[in-house]
Amino acid sequence: MPSTNEINAKNLRKKADGYMKPTLTRWKPDFERAAELYEEAARVFRASSAHADAADAEERSARACELEENHWHAAKAYERATEAYAKATPYDGAAVLASAERAREAYTRSDRAQAGAESLSRAARLIEDSDMKTAAALLRLCLEDLEEDGKDVYASEHHRRLGAVLLRAELYQDAATACLKYAESCSRAGQMNSLAKAYLSAIVALLYDGDGSGAQSTFSDVHEVPGFENSEERDTAYLLLNAYRDGSVDKIKNAISTSSCVRFLDVSFSRLAAKLPNPAHELGALAVKMGVEGVDGDATDEDDDLT
Repeated sequence: MPSTNEINAKNLRKKADGYMKPTLTRWKPDFERAAELYEEAARVFRASSAHADAADAEERSARACELEENHWHAAKAYERATEAYAKATPYDGAAVLASAERAREAYTRSDRAQAGAESLSRAARLIEDSDMKTAAALLRLCLEDLEEDGKDVYASEHHRRLGAVLLRAELYQDAATACLKYAESCSRAGQMNSLAKAYLSAIVALLYDGDGSGAQSTFSDVHEVPGFENSEERDTAYLLLNAYRDGSVDKIKNAISTSSCVRFLDVSFSRLAAKLPNPAHELGALAVKMGVEGVDGDATDEDDDLT
C-alpha cells in the first residue's frame, strides 16, 4: 500500500501535469510552474525511497525546462533522474545510461560541453561498483567528449578511473586499450610522466592477460615515443618482457620488485604488476609465443632486441 508521502507525491505530479497544457482559464501551458511541481514531487518520492517514481518526476521536470529552453536546469534535472535510476529497484542499467546521455545533451545545448562530459563521469561513479559495464560505457563517452572538445588536460582522472573499472571487471585487453588511449591523451596534453605510466600499465595488463605477444608488439610500437623512450617505465617494460621471453618467474618478480616506478602506477595497475606472472597462464607457452624456442633449457639472452 502506498505511503502518505507517495500519495502526496503522485498528487503533486498530477497537478504538474495539468500545468503542461492549456485550460479554459489558462490559455497556455505554464512550464515553469510544472517544472517546480515535478521537482517537488521528485523530492517527496525520494524521501519515500520510491526512486523509479522520483526519476520519472525529474525527467518530466527536465522536459518542462526544455520546453522553456532552460537547458541548464533541464540538465540538472536529468542528472537527478540518473541518480534516482541508479538507486531504483529493479535496477536498469540502460535507463541510467539513457538518462545520463540526456543530461549531457542538455548541458551541451546550454554551451557547457565540458560540464556535460563531467556529468557522464559522475553518473559512472554512481554505479562503478555494481554495474561496471555501464560505468565503463559512460566513462568512454566522457572521454570522447573531452577529446572532441580539446580538453585532454582535464581527462586524466577519468582515464584512470576507466582503467580501474576495466581491471575490476577483469577485462584486461580493454584495460590495456584504455591505457594506450590515455597515453595518446597525455601526449596531446603534454603530460609526459603520465604518458610513460600509461604505456607501462598497458603492458602489465596484457602480460597479466597472458598476451605476451601483444605486450611485446605494444612495446615495439611505443618504445620510441617521446616521453617514454628515455623513461624508467620503458626500462622496466623492457626488463619485464625479457624476463617473460626467458620464461623465468624469478626474473619477472625481480623486474617488478627492483623497479622504483611500478609502485607509482595507479594503484590497480601497481597491484596487478605485483601479481605477475599470472599463474593461470603457462609461462613456457607464453615464452614460445613471444618467439623463443627451447625455453626450458635455453634462456633468452637479456640483451635480445625487443624492438
